[in-house]
This record gives sequence, structure tokens and C-alpha cells, in this order.
Amino acid sequence: MDLKIIEESAISQDIDQMIKDGLCICFEPDIEVFSKTRAWHGSEPTWSIVIVDDDRVAAHVGIVDRVISAGGEQIRVAGIQNVFVIKNYRGQKLCDKIMDTAMKEASRRDFDAGLLYCIPELEKVYARCGWQLLPKEDVIRVDENGDELALPDKNIAMFYPLKVKEFPVGTVHIQGNDW
Repeated sequence: MDLKIIEESAISQDIDQMIKDGLCICFEPDIEVFSKTRAWHGSEPTWSIVIVDDDRVAAHVGIVDRVISAGGEQIRVAGIQNVFVIKNYRGQKLCDKIMDTAMKEASRRDFDAGLLYCIPELEKVYARCGWQLLPKEDVIRVDENGDELALPDKNIAMFYPLKVKEFPVGTVHIQGNDW
């Protein structure tokens, strides 16, 4: 298996299709979106990390470059999106490998922190990779119509310390739609 960091501008059509195929397999309810794009809610990754095995992407994470407001402070975050590990590859710590690589690369690129949204059932997966659960603060996003909305109740937010060691307390405005 081959781990690669790929700039969005360098994603080949083959890798793009393999990632979309993996997203469709792992996020079946969102097949309508992921069969066409990897940009969840229009948020495109700046770079992606993939683990390729033969003719498929076995694991993937996309990273969105976004400046957000948290507790009144401006923070540049590496927003984690579209994480998946194909079922046959689970149990091999591939998620840990891609998440560790993502945060090392974010640190190298001088990001302040990592930020992700997930369902509560995945908290343990990310916590073992060093991610910290954020308190239930108001998280505001801007939808495709320009309306400010709360992050869906089904999601939790998690933070990865890089330059910012403690996440500011207060309202989080992600300055666009969620990723």
C-alpha cells in the first residue's frame, strides 16, 4: 500500500474517481453527492491524503484550508473532510496513518489547528489520534443560500492542537458551509 499526499490541483481523474467510488461505498446515503463531487457542501479540499492499494483508494482524508472565528479569535484550521477506510481495510490503523499524516502536513504548512465534525460514534476513533472533543458551543455555518445556521445536532466538533494549544471558548463561526 502506498500513502500519498496529493495537492488538489494534481489529483488525476483516476484518483478522483477512486476517491468518489470510496465515498459512495462508505457514505451510501450521500451517493447522489459523492458520485459527482468530493466537495461536501461546495467545500473543496486543498490537498488529500490517500492510501492506494492496487487499483483502489483504501483510505482517504481531504483537508480544507479555512480561517474561522472562534471565541472572537481568527484561527486558520485544517478542516478534515470525507474520511473513509474501505471495509476490507479496517482494523489496520489506516485511519490513524492518514490522520497523523494530515496533521503533520498541516503543521508543516503552518496551520493553527485541525477541526472536524463527526457523529458521536466516531469520537473514540479520532480521540486515539489526538483529537479533542470541543464543548457544546454554538457552531455557525453559512449555507449555500447565505443563511447562517447551526451545525446539525447530530454532529460533534473535535479539535487538534497545532500552534493553538487550547481552543478558544465561545461561538465558532466557520466562515462558510461545513465540510
